[in-house]
Amino acid sequence: MRKRLVAPSQSHARWRLPSAAGFLQILTTSYTRLGIGLWALVSLFVLNGDVSALPEEWLQRLTISSIQVAFLSAFLMRMRPLLWKSNRFLTLLTLVMTLSLLGTRLCAVATGNDAFTPNLGFMGIAPLLAGAMLVAALLSPTISVIGIALIAMGVVWAGNLPLAPLVAALVGGWSAALLTIPMRNRQHLIHAGAILSAVMTLLSAGFAIDQQQDWREVMNAAMWGAVSGTGAVALYWLGTALIERPFRLDTPLTLLELSSPEHPLQKQLREAAPGTYAHSLNVGMLAEAGAQAIGADSLLSRVGGYYHDIGKLKRPTYFIENQAGINSHERLTPNLSATIISAHVRDGVELARSHRLPARICEIIAQHHGTTIITYFYHQALGDGRRDPILEQHFRYEGPKPRSREAVLVMLADTVEAASRCIENPTPARLSSFIHDLFEMRRADGQFDESDLTFRDLNKIKEAFTRVLSAIHHQRVDYTEPPGPKSEAYVTPAS
Repeated sequence: MRKRLVAPSQSHARWRLPSAAGFLQILTTSYTRLGIGLWALVSLFVLNGDVSALPEEWLQRLTISSIQVAFLSAFLMRMRPLLWKSNRFLTLLTLVMTLSLLGTRLCAVATGNDAFTPNLGFMGIAPLLAGAMLVAALLSPTISVIGIALIAMGVVWAGNLPLAPLVAALVGGWSAALLTIPMRNRQHLIHAGAILSAVMTLLSAGFAIDQQQDWREVMNAAMWGAVSGTGAVALYWLGTALIERPFRLDTPLTLLELSSPEHPLQKQLREAAPGTYAHSLNVGMLAEAGAQAIGADSLLSRVGGYYHDIGKLKRPTYFIENQAGINSHERLTPNLSATIISAHVRDGVELARSHRLPARICEIIAQHHGTTIITYFYHQALGDGRRDPILEQHFRYEGPKPRSREAVLVMLADTVEAASRCIENPTPARLSSFIHDLFEMRRADGQFDESDLTFRDLNKIKEAFTRVLSAIHHQRVDYTEPPGPKSEAYVTPAS
């Protein structure tokens, strides 16, 4: 049984009535969710079938749309409660669904019912396949599988279409959803396009053969099937490029772009705060190794490490790694110094939002110090006195505490990387004991209370950090004095 690192006080939290501001927020959120639901219902109602329909067909379509919205809402509430509570993700889901149905309707208007036949490779469902890929990549493959089934059945039922386009939409849509799981570079995109085109080619050719068409029509259907698969991947790529930045999504391709040293924020950090930049690279490497050890998102952890300290750009010389012999805190009081140090978290979040960084990167920046104590200035203010809980609160970061495993990893990597620079003779055994003490210090301070991290995870992270730090602090041969001519450690270069 996995044991969570949860404080006892959290297990017996009392239920309280929300404040006036909290009640207003709940009310606003509920109305927003209701508006999103009405938007989804209207989109399905209008776009499920032909606009020029009889009144009884409109009633049938309204019934179908209501069933679709109700079933999908129930699924999200029951199986994906975090997504259900996020208006941003509900808006994204509804937007993708609306655009997919609009594309399907445009194909139907342009080609008639031929868009849903193998003669044109089921081109009418290509936008649905692109929507399935978008939902799988941006939200969840499970939601994509459920969503494509609901929408495809609604389109076929409302349009009185035969069974063939439904089968093609289900098989193609489920294949498209599964193909997006390893979408981390352009090579994966090419592979996904090739496989989806092959699936649509086989489906189109198979149904053409089933309809006893001649070989020319079968070849024509196969060709159009390949076009449909390729078109769906092209629409997916275009949709990702247009949607990910406004919604601040952390797709693998976006994270890979952010990891580039040529990103404007990384260039600013390298030029204005080179010490922080070098520290951030090591934090990213440690966080990535820890994420791989416990099965967290390694790419998000690495990029989160790269950007966790960008707030130091506002006052780089107040941080020791960027100082060149002059300490900017010498003429400041401990309280003022602590205020300046703690402000880099808030400054980092503001800077990240102004550059439209993904929401989860902003969360890592906000949570990477949790509510820890700014120890140096706290002890400076304390002097030789005993621990003062009231004074201690003035020297803590604002928080919140890290909630995701990736945020915890960046916190631990930040702590370990900075502290490890003070170790003399950093052997693997000494590093392992040192990391264990730092982890225990954070755990005892309650910094893991809001995450689902386990003791087993901590042990795996400790092993990964020890391995990486041992490589970073490995010993080198001292070449300050040239060895003698007979030494095996020195070889005279050939002339």
